[in-house]
Amino acid sequence: MSAMTFRSSGFRDLDRKLAALAKGVPEARKRAALHVGGELIAEEARRLAPFDTGLLRDSIKVADTNDARIYGTLGRRVDDGTVQVYVGPVGSTEDGDVYYARFQEFGTRTMGANPFMRPAIAAKRPAAERLVASLLMSDVQALTR
Repeated sequence: MSAMTFRSSGFRDLDRKLAALAKGVPEARKRAALHVGGELIAEEARRLAPFDTGLLRDSIKVADTNDARIYGTLGRRVDDGTVQVYVGPVGSTEDGDVYYARFQEFGTRTMGANPFMRPAIAAKRPAAERLVASLLMSDVQALTR
């Protein structure tokens, strides 16, 4: 039996270039791409949301995670590793309280669930991920030239 030797080189340089790519795309561009991708999920959630007054449907937004109106509500944070956005019901005193969104999504002891966020995420997440990637691809290509 003969011995084989494998030698590699250049991986440290590749690691440095990949790290530079991750840092090279401006945060504002990442956030804008996540908002566009998140809107695909939000549109589907609005379509699936139970409708009585329309308040719940109209409250479904894509928001920055520093938006104080999102805490304690139902939704999903979309994260690219450094930048996050929230997709889901957003309530405030100006546009009405949507505290009942979680009751619709998960049900209660006396009411069955009528989920709208989880099915929207399951249906649209792959398309949203592809859209975000395609929007950021031009930035990555510019960095590699």
